[in-house]
Amino acid sequence: MKDRLFHLKEFIDKNGKVTLHELECTFTNVSSMTLRRDLARLEEQNAVLRIPGGALSVNSVLRAKEADFSERINYNTAEKIEIAEKAVALVEPQSCVFIDGGSTTTYFARALPDDNFYVLTNALVIAETILRKEKPTVALLGGDLRKNNFITVGQTCSDYIDKINIQTAVMTATGFIKDVGGFTCGNQAEAEVKRHVIKKADFVIMLLDSSKVNKKTPYTFANLSDIDCMVVDKNFSKELKSSIEERGIKVY
Repeated sequence: MKDRLFHLKEFIDKNGKVTLHELECTFTNVSSMTLRRDLARLEEQNAVLRIPGGALSVNSVLRAKEADFSERINYNTAEKIEIAEKAVALVEPQSCVFIDGGSTTTYFARALPDDNFYVLTNALVIAETILRKEKPTVALLGGDLRKNNFITVGQTCSDYIDKINIQTAVMTATGFIKDVGGFTCGNQAEAEVKRHVIKKADFVIMLLDSSKVNKKTPYTFANLSDIDCMVVDKNFSKELKSSIEERGIKVY
């Protein structure tokens, strides 16, 4: 069976995505029922992701997501670095800091000094970035792992948040609707986690590069009244900055 699983995984890795029919045509001496069981075993080993009628190679998914993340993290690079460098000055060593998942917050995680922070996150890439430092402690929130961006969501994640104390939450958004002051993202489950974190945190910092202004995505997870300050880049509208500060929100 080990040899069969090895060759099955090899075939799926080579093709990226396969249907059960393709597997039946390739592994003609293996029954459909056995192939289904083999796919289940490979999924338990985190080698494949089963989908209706077939399976995806985890390696191919990871490569695709790495390419997608690389594209996002390399967009507006200078602005994100500027924001990150300003934002790290707002957090105190030895404090408990939640770092939201996102490309801008990844730059923040990279810029965070190697000091005795207690970092909480639901994003694998953030946890990995912080783990490269020596002094911070990292806790990855449990929950259902979203396959498109490797962020944990769901009830387990919410239960975890209920039991922890967050001094500072460093958040980001996919869009900001300036007319209503709403911060948005593209997934309902992620929006729920963001809301939960913001409610628990003593102090909320929103990182927002200027390209996100008036970019509308489906789910509003916070308004200006829910945050304590914003960190933006030099291209951010001066008029909008003044308008936000008139509402009692400090903009750096």
